[in-house]
Amino acid sequence: MKNSFYYQSDEYDRQSQRFVIPLYLKDEIENFHFSSTGTLIKYQNHHYILFAAHALRTEEDFQKIHMMLVNGEFLPIHDLSIGHKVFEKEDVVIVDCFNQRLDGKNYFDLEQKSLLGFDKRHFTWIGFPASLSEIKTIGKTITPATLVNRYVHSDSTGVYLTSAKYYKITSKLINNNAIEITGKYSPKDASLKYKGKVSTAYHPKGMSGGAMFFFAKKQILKPSLEDTFRFAGIGLEYLKDETIRGVPARRIVELLDEFDLANPLQFHLSEDTHQPS
Repeated sequence: MKNSFYYQSDEYDRQSQRFVIPLYLKDEIENFHFSSTGTLIKYQNHHYILFAAHALRTEEDFQKIHMMLVNGEFLPIHDLSIGHKVFEKEDVVIVDCFNQRLDGKNYFDLEQKSLLGFDKRHFTWIGFPASLSEIKTIGKTITPATLVNRYVHSDSTGVYLTSAKYYKITSKLINNNAIEITGKYSPKDASLKYKGKVSTAYHPKGMSGGAMFFFAKKQILKPSLEDTFRFAGIGLEYLKDETIRGVPARRIVELLDEFDLANPLQFHLSEDTHQPS
């Protein structure tokens, strides 16, 4: 029997976590291992999934990256893709899903760049830490029905996967240039939104690939999501000096343009072989 679950999150946080998804890597014997975080964006009428390239051991591992669905099945993101590219230098993978959009999810619009009305001195990094993953390895013998019973929660606010819980880090902005976006995060003696003060907060491992975003002043949910959350970049790593570092939005846009130039969509009109009567 499924354990009782209370989704402790306000509407602001519910909307922010819908921009990211947990990712799983399928191994050679068909077990699934929690891997990292994916970020959902749209740009020039295409929908994309972005994640950290270091989640892949080899290029062939792209075929093994999956997302868990609310029906307990695992879907390879390759099935949504019309093309992808690994940018090793930037540590970013771009997956072009064209017009395939995930139901119930939010997408950052990268053509929205104005920061008018946003807090420009702080940003939030959101993702799925490994320490908050309820199950790090899902064996091939576990049925979708069992996964639904254990890890899918539904209430009046929506349907949620409880197998991996999101975490948000809000930091003062240190750098935001053409190469990197950085901030600071100390897990010691932290104050968490729902748990209050703790001696040690969660480690960001697993949040790689998660979105960094600027937020509306006072962190309030406005009528439009575009006026509430503005894409700032992709978080990649947590350094020993407590620096959090990612790839900034402007560089992501450059990579998207480079990707699109190298992989133009080609439409072929079918020939009508029927002769007019």
